[in-house]
Amino acid sequence: MNPQKKGHPGLSILIPAAGASDRLGRPKQLVEYRGVTLIQRTVDKAFAIGPGEVIVVTGCQANAVQQAVHQTRVRWVLHPNWSRGMGTSIAAGAARVSPQSNSLMVLFCDQWRVGKEDLERLMETWQSEPERIVCARAEGRNMPPVIFPSRYFSQLQALNGRRGAHALLADHASRLTPVFLKNAAFDLDTKDDLDDLKSHEL
Repeated sequence: MNPQKKGHPGLSILIPAAGASDRLGRPKQLVEYRGVTLIQRTVDKAFAIGPGEVIVVTGCQANAVQQAVHQTRVRWVLHPNWSRGMGTSIAAGAARVSPQSNSLMVLFCDQWRVGKEDLERLMETWQSEPERIVCARAEGRNMPPVIFPSRYFSQLQALNGRRGAHALLADHASRLTPVFLKNAAFDLDTKDDLDDLKSHEL
């Protein structure tokens, strides 16, 4: 049986995993949840929906991040200027998207409750409105994961340290379709967030 028979070959998934996570005190992508690093969990759920490719952008502790992933089909992008901000990491990954791609999902490691089913809901919504940006919405805010049609790839490639994916959501509010995903509201930024994550391991 082919586990990707219901896949999305025109979809690229970009996972920015380059930051040092200063507020947390260590790279969040290497934090373990139920014995698996967040970067491995994120790569696993990305491949589970059958994309055309999965791109991971590394920077801080790049070797450790790559060694934490046991998946040979990842397209790795080493971003030497990762310290300049998340926007530059997204831009570096977006510049490597396959020419065959018609959409790009930006997926973050720290949204540890987001699962395969959540990603499938985003894809189903985007497939019904392929010219619109589709993002998660929780607690009254629009947020990642977010799917951008190919018409926005050049804007993603132009992001810098001050402007990340959130800025594009604000810029194109009239072209946005939010999907309620309560799991998107839980992320990992602080030590309190880490305590919350660890409490769910029990």
